[in-house]
Amino acid sequence: MEKVMKGKAWKFGHDLINDTHIFAFSHVLEHNSGVPLEKLIHHVMEPVNPEFASGVRKGDFVVAGRNFGYGKAHRQGVMCFKMLGISAVIADSIGRGMLKNHLYFGLPALCSEGISDKINQGDELEVNVLNGEIKNLSTGETLRATPAFPPGHPLFPIMEAGGEVSYVKMKLATLNKLQKRRR
Repeated sequence: MEKVMKGKAWKFGHDLINDTHIFAFSHVLEHNSGVPLEKLIHHVMEPVNPEFASGVRKGDFVVAGRNFGYGKAHRQGVMCFKMLGISAVIADSIGRGMLKNHLYFGLPALCSEGISDKINQGDELEVNVLNGEIKNLSTGETLRATPAFPPGHPLFPIMEAGGEVSYVKMKLATLNKLQKRRR
């Protein structure tokens, strides 16, 4: 996992529901019925910013207010963020189900009450996802947020590996090497 990341802020408001504002439930159903996510990715954040998916660049950040991604814990929104190259989500607070998906896909999440008030749409940010230091290069201000899964957290190795699937693959590879040595 890269420690320090740079990118532009894409700012959103408070109380964004996972399957209403982030990735509409109708598109979740399409994906679950076999439509590849690549064909639906342009719908991520569409209800709150129709230009998000076409304008975001690899390394950019999602910045949101309170209760980002609350509601049903559908994974497609976080999957789309990863596919688009979002470096991390920075929010006042994030729903528990959404945080579970961040861990599963290895997408860093940082929280601090009121942080969204200190970052504007388009601000250039430099973010240390391990210690939560956020340098707003546009304003010169240094901010602090708490990583959801910081070093020392029992689930940090999963985040560090890039998510649960990568973590399991890494563990299986290590186990296979040990078994080969024993033979």
